[in-house]
Amino acid sequence: MRKIIVVFLTLLAVLSFSSCTNTDYQNVIPADATLVAKLDVKALAEKGDLAHSRAVDVMKGYLALVVSSKDQKQAKAYIDDPMSMGLDLSMPLYFFMVGNEQMGLTAKVADEDAVKDFLLLLHKQHLASKPVEKHEQMCGTLLDEITYMYDGKTFLLLASMDKGGGARQGQLAQQLMNQKEKQSFVTTDAYDKMNETDKDFVCYSNLAALPAEWAKSAMRLLPKQVKRSDVEAISSIHFEQGKAVLQVALMGKSAAVQKLMDETAKKMHPIQGRYLDKASDNLAMWLGMGVEGEWLLQKAKEDKELKESLFLMERAIDIEQMLKAIDGDVAVEFPLNGLESGENPFVAYAQLKNTDFMQDVEDWKAGMKDYGMTMQDDGNHHYVLKADGKTWLWGVEGNDLCFAADGGTASVATAANARLKAHEKDIKNSLFFFYLDVAKWGLDKQMRGDAAMFGKALGAVDAVVVKSSSANEVEMVVELKDKQENFLKQLL
Repeated sequence: MRKIIVVFLTLLAVLSFSSCTNTDYQNVIPADATLVAKLDVKALAEKGDLAHSRAVDVMKGYLALVVSSKDQKQAKAYIDDPMSMGLDLSMPLYFFMVGNEQMGLTAKVADEDAVKDFLLLLHKQHLASKPVEKHEQMCGTLLDEITYMYDGKTFLLLASMDKGGGARQGQLAQQLMNQKEKQSFVTTDAYDKMNETDKDFVCYSNLAALPAEWAKSAMRLLPKQVKRSDVEAISSIHFEQGKAVLQVALMGKSAAVQKLMDETAKKMHPIQGRYLDKASDNLAMWLGMGVEGEWLLQKAKEDKELKESLFLMERAIDIEQMLKAIDGDVAVEFPLNGLESGENPFVAYAQLKNTDFMQDVEDWKAGMKDYGMTMQDDGNHHYVLKADGKTWLWGVEGNDLCFAADGGTASVATAANARLKAHEKDIKNSLFFFYLDVAKWGLDKQMRGDAAMFGKALGAVDAVVVKSSSANEVEMVVELKDKQENFLKQLL
């Protein structure tokens, strides 16, 4: 099994970084594909300087595991010159999903005879079946489970996401190879939107086609009645000098769903930067957003973990009444020293439209005694709450609520963080802004075991920013220490 996995990964890596005249090969992608990814392999190979990268050396090393010694020279020649395999990938390489069952790959054929020679080499290594002609197309299998099919224009791979191979997969491959343009993905609005995005990697997906954990974060901010299958996304990754940028735009599949998403957007407001000067020089992570408290409370109740936390806190204070009073900027800081110790403290600030809930504080203090809790105050609207062996600090200063947990300190007199402050203009153009100080945290030095391979790449990263200027769009920026470097070189 290890041998099979190594060969397949090597094959895909070689195909992905090879360097037309038409787009016939795209017609195999069905119009109802649940995921379509477009890879600008030529741009990636140039930006990553693939010819001089570690990736090429690793691929050549794998050959010793899967190719007999007498054929290694020919196999290495394919890695040195991928075009010799007969594939012309100056046009994009496409990955796609049919339902949730089949994953496909399509590439442009430049030389049909050269493709056959490459597959015959794999056949000699018992990694592929010999190409046979069927209905004017050549077909066979890779690794006994992956169907391949090609003609003078198109090379297609088809693999099952569950149980591999079989006649059904072969029939689907033949159906896709004979599919007309009017039946394909190229006639859809999603295809047009993908092509409007001139990035190194672009992906269309229905959220239902993605793993549940991947889609969970996106669904958190959407109305509860919206289902994963109701939402589509156009995602992209682009490598630039000094940074890598990932963007995600969400769209409703219907006008009704889009209307619900637009209504949610009205609950979020641009960040005013009210709490930027309160960010300490010790922060590792910072989150800022502008929201209405009613919406924030609703979202908290829809999340199982947050709902449980709210329930525990409500034994002591009327957290619902407090959250409903929020209207404007909210900021949360996670200090570096706390994260390193594993205590996970945080400090939060929120802008209030009223402080009506303060009139009930004495009643809270009396009622919480039944739960073995205590709350003391300094006479200036600052309180120390102790419960379940933990200590929380909270208070109100004018129209600002401050809250600290697990050793965090909420204060009006903190040293401003210059690194975060440098993003002030960007922060004030955002509805949501998350900042992770990678360099200060030293994450590259914390990589151990299998994760150590990422240490070098992380060592080149200065910070990671996740921001949104609209409720349906999110952008993540990986900022490098060297503003002239390309992050792809670090990854390869």
